[in-house]
Amino acid sequence: MSDEAYNRLQEAIISGELRPGERLRDYELAERLGTSKTPIRHALDRLADHGLVEMQRNRYTRVAPIDLDQVRNAVDLFGDIWIGSVRHVMPRIQDDDTAYLAELAGEMSTAVKDRDVVCFGVALRATATGFARIEGNASRAVVIDRLGPQIRRFSQHAKDAFDWDVVGAFVVSLREAILERDASKTRAVLVAFFDDALPAIIDRAEEQDLTPSGAPE
Repeated sequence: MSDEAYNRLQEAIISGELRPGERLRDYELAERLGTSKTPIRHALDRLADHGLVEMQRNRYTRVAPIDLDQVRNAVDLFGDIWIGSVRHVMPRIQDDDTAYLAELAGEMSTAVKDRDVVCFGVALRATATGFARIEGNASRAVVIDRLGPQIRRFSQHAKDAFDWDVVGAFVVSLREAILERDASKTRAVLVAFFDDALPAIIDRAEEQDLTPSGAPE
């Protein structure tokens, strides 16, 4: 029940159904989701750990604002983790690994063609996680999973700031580098994406005020 409550509340926050700054009362959420307060409290603890909820002991719990500095930090860490996997994976990558990663890159290409931020984010995380799994590094996969919700929420609100031409060029270059099994090229593509392309999207979102910082209590 805690997992179900967590997943449903997470999606409501990421989609904007629950707005930044909105108060979260466990008894109201329990009634809304048809469960007891205990699973709700467990779910809120996990959401707070992922930066989606703010909890003030004996005061209130509310949906956390979208903090662009935290988003930047999450993007930096995501990139570092992925690039770290590349260093270990590419020198010993096998044919089936290459085909698997190229297929995931193909899913990113489809999302780019459809201008679908949600599907692109899912495919991006799946590709990064794919590298971690091939490496055999479960801790990298866990951190990617923890970073996902915060980045997903930003992407949902800031989809109008995406430069799809730049994102599309990244996907093409990444797939080529994977198929060539070129570690240096793969790292360079990822560095450019995480150091330049994604920060530029965040900056545009900030300039265009696309990410709400809070709602009236």
